[in-house]
Amino acid sequence: MRIAMRDTPAHKEESAPVAHDGALKHGDTISGRHSGREILPDSCARAACALFRLPVSFMVAVSSAFGYLLVQPVPDIRLALTFAGTFLLASACSVLNQVQERDTDALFSRTAVRPLPAGRLTLMQAQLCASACFALALACFVALNDWALLWLYVVIIVLYNGVYTPLKRRTAFSLLVGAVPGALPPVTGWIAAGGSVWDTALGALFVVYYLWQVPHFWLRAERDADEYARAGLPVPILHFGATRYARLLRVWFHAYIVGLLMLPLFSFMHTTAMRVSVTLCAMAVLLAVGLLLHAGQNRRALHWINASLLAVMVLLLADRMWLAHGML
Repeated sequence: MRIAMRDTPAHKEESAPVAHDGALKHGDTISGRHSGREILPDSCARAACALFRLPVSFMVAVSSAFGYLLVQPVPDIRLALTFAGTFLLASACSVLNQVQERDTDALFSRTAVRPLPAGRLTLMQAQLCASACFALALACFVALNDWALLWLYVVIIVLYNGVYTPLKRRTAFSLLVGAVPGALPPVTGWIAAGGSVWDTALGALFVVYYLWQVPHFWLRAERDADEYARAGLPVPILHFGATRYARLLRVWFHAYIVGLLMLPLFSFMHTTAMRVSVTLCAMAVLLAVGLLLHAGQNRRALHWINASLLAVMVLLLADRMWLAHGML
């Protein structure tokens, strides 16, 4: 999942060792290698929070709750279980991802401060954290008593950690696989609320989330292109060259906009005002991002793309809530 999504703001941490083999050596501590000091419990707790990438996991859980509320606009215990299960699953996948990529994380300034390459957690501690989160997430989904959710649980783990993460070392096209588990949290919420997995509206929602992730993550990877090149990892801007990359980025962005413009045609939109609002939002983003990409201001374009998905989520949810409570 990106379920996600693995990027976090870069920051500096003094005296945090970078273990380029991805493992904490015997005697390593937060303050340096072989200093004889033990890792304090409170430091371990902070490292664990960083390992879970709480803001990312929280937003993944929010997207699951969004899918749930589109079907069942009244919060209940199933919504709480869905939110908790998705949050725990995203956290578990994040921890396992960092276990798998601890060696390459040590090569990037943005990720070298993460708990494993920085030596703030041992490999065994990280694996125990991942196992605990996977078990708790499974318990939440079992409590929801729906076989489809258990299948989604397995599919997300297999695609994100079993396929996408290894593929990132091999091909610039890995995101085409990774975007699938990243687009599944709203599906999880939809099914947990009793929605049909065969509903065409759910398919449209999945497509929008899938299409959004490609320009989102390509633009994020673009910022670290030099470090990707030094690490020998393939990313689109390096694989295709600047000109072809720019064209492909525009193709994916326009496909995302088409997906947004299609949403008012599906059954989860009930009011004319919200249909018009979603359409205007999509057109505004098309114009703004198109101009920013043309001007080479790709970082600002990324902010607009992210904001557009959030705005559409709010509009769709407002449409559903207002209709449910007789406000429109």
